[in-house]
Amino acid sequence: MRYWVYENYPNDKAIVHRASCSFCNRGAGIHGTGKTRNGEWHGPFDNTQQARYAAKNTQRMDIRDCAICTP
Repeated sequence: MRYWVYENYPNDKAIVHRASCSFCNRGAGIHGTGKTRNGEWHGPFDNTQQARYAAKNTQRMDIRDCAICTP
């Protein structure tokens, strides 16, 4: 299973998602464009450990797993 991290600039957070999550869409996001003015996707990662490490490296205040796909 693959994972991605969404780094949200305005809300100062990074969220770990499964690639199959509808919010992630394999790094394309819900708009299908990937990077936007509000954030960007990092990945793919082979496991949650790698994704969580990448999320921590964004140095965002709020780092968590997606409540929908990785509860």
